[in-house]
Amino acid sequence: MSNTPGLISSISLSATVRPAAHVLGVRAGGWHAIVNERGSIRMEEQPTPLDWYVAADDRWHDPAKETTVRQTRRAGVPVIETRVRIPSGDAVQRVYAVPDHGGLLVVEISNESTLPIAVAFTRPDVLSSRQPSPLGPQGIDLPEGSVVFPVAHGSTLRVALASHKAVGGTVNLEQLPTSEQLQRGWLNSVERAGYALVADKSLAPLINRLRSDLLVLSGNHDSEWGADLVGPDADDDVAYVLSLHELVRMGEKVDHHLERLVDVVEVLFRKHKKAPSLAWDVERALFAARCVLWSLDEHRAADDVRASQQRLAPADALPNAAPKDVRVIAWLDEQLVSPRREGGAAVLRFGVPRMWLGANMECHRIVASPEHKVSYGLRWHGEKPAVLWETSGPFGLRLDAGATDAAWHSVDATGDALLAGFVAP
Repeated sequence: MSNTPGLISSISLSATVRPAAHVLGVRAGGWHAIVNERGSIRMEEQPTPLDWYVAADDRWHDPAKETTVRQTRRAGVPVIETRVRIPSGDAVQRVYAVPDHGGLLVVEISNESTLPIAVAFTRPDVLSSRQPSPLGPQGIDLPEGSVVFPVAHGSTLRVALASHKAVGGTVNLEQLPTSEQLQRGWLNSVERAGYALVADKSLAPLINRLRSDLLVLSGNHDSEWGADLVGPDADDDVAYVLSLHELVRMGEKVDHHLERLVDVVEVLFRKHKKAPSLAWDVERALFAARCVLWSLDEHRAADDVRASQQRLAPADALPNAAPKDVRVIAWLDEQLVSPRREGGAAVLRFGVPRMWLGANMECHRIVASPEHKVSYGLRWHGEKPAVLWETSGPFGLRLDAGATDAAWHSVDATGDALLAGFVAP
């Protein structure tokens, strides 16, 4: 099982499984829901959870207790699939949010078995185009108001919960987007900020989760963004600045954060101006602040941050282990494209990580300066890597390869080169 909070791999879960809290909602919608590791749903500002139960031909199955539950978060984006084993197949719950009618949480139950089943929901306010069974739950004690729907073999039931932002009117559930459409849309949104295909396959889903959580929660006050984005007590200045930069990269407006951003940058400079070394994440946060300020047309302020940053002690080396909060995005970006204080940027500045040795990789739209992004692919020729790169932004960005090849550099907007190929320890 993955140790990453919020990511559950497709294996059986025990009764003592680590809790998960998947944040579902729409982009800056001002509402969200939480889905736990067994498919229980709690809507923001609604005290009663929506639990589900499956009646198969043998008995009622309670996903909160079954040992055959498996859950996946598709590609790290907020489309959650929870499976429970029943005779001759699975009952599958899919949960995702749509902006239609002011905000709905869609719940699908698919019967992937050879026999008909029934599914019970523990709230009477679920929206459905079908009529629930007039008999209600039979053979199980459920909360008052619970409703039951039959689900034929090979078919899917779709219901929805209205958010507190929802507007009235008739909802045609069959015309709502599908989970596949939502997954594609979310991937487009989070990958707008840049993405990488590297040997460590756990990084992309984690980064996608953090970015999608940020988009969902960005309609709330930043104190409500959560521990992974602003720290457990919403006082992690570095995480806050890194999160702001991710919002900018995904096309969100952050003008209303300008005053706090300026205050945070001043605090970081005061705290570290006499330090003998600078933590790597503070270095990245100051770079992120420059980029955010530049995006807000505060060019002079961005230049002031750069000038002040050059007077600080050198930054520490990156940690070997990937962080689990929003810092992981900066951690990976720093290995791929490292902005230099004096200008320009280095690709593979610290060498080629051993895990990447011999493996083709590529990255897209990694920020190299407030005005530049870099994309490149790495292909191997024996023991040497060849890099094929492309930059966007004003002409003249100087690229080098740091420890990977100290002799190489270029200001060309596109090109290819065979590098020496130092491997990081």
